[in-house]
Amino acid sequence: MTYEELLDLARRLEDQPLATVTGRLFTVGVYLDSLVFSPTSSGIGQSDGRKAAERFLARYNATGSLHPGDYADVSRNASYLIGLIGAADGRSARPSAAQRTGRTRSSSSSRICGSRR
Repeated sequence: MTYEELLDLARRLEDQPLATVTGRLFTVGVYLDSLVFSPTSSGIGQSDGRKAAERFLARYNATGSLHPGDYADVSRNASYLIGLIGAADGRSARPSAAQRTGRTRSSSSSRICGSRR
């Protein structure tokens, strides 16, 4: 994958909810040819720039790794980059309705049962 392909992908998925490999929700945008990731929990955009994304892609293209820790020395946004790429090729599912609304089966069942278990 090239950086231009990654930008095109981000533009196609812009402002749609995506999920990291650990299930954390975020959105992606493009500003001045750089990717900007916004975790849904804070809504605050973050970017470590084009060069870091290009270093991530070089390693991803060489290894195909989906483990954010494998990119710790090249990008602080590896979990978001992996989520973005995964959303495009089907390796990472889009967030479920429960994830988007913050209601998971375990949290709703504890409310219904009224117990902590």
